[in-house]
Amino acid sequence: MLKTWKPIAAGITGIIAGLIGIGGGAIVSLMGDFVSESGGLFGFEPFGVPTIILGIVAVIGGIFALRRRVWWLAVVGAIFAIPCMPVLGTLSMIFISLADEEFPARAVVEAGGK
Repeated sequence: MLKTWKPIAAGITGIIAGLIGIGGGAIVSLMGDFVSESGGLFGFEPFGVPTIILGIVAVIGGIFALRRRVWWLAVVGAIFAIPCMPVLGTLSMIFISLADEEFPARAVVEAGGK
């Protein structure tokens, strides 16, 4: 099995998108509370915690992509990276889908468990 750059690029873009999601979610949560105490402006605070959760799953998926383990978890991480940072999440998803043969567990499942 030839190792290419695709899982590494997918992992890096997924991790970056996840970190942006975690940071953005934290800022939205903190600023939402601050703004709502001062009279409320937009009421975005409910979007902060789900964005943090999406970012955490994206980072975990990026780590699994870098390690070339558990293909489906790397795909879920790339999907969860899309709402955090659409361009990087989409790139991560494309790279993961192109590199599916590099994940050993994926190869075993396709070979019929041999």
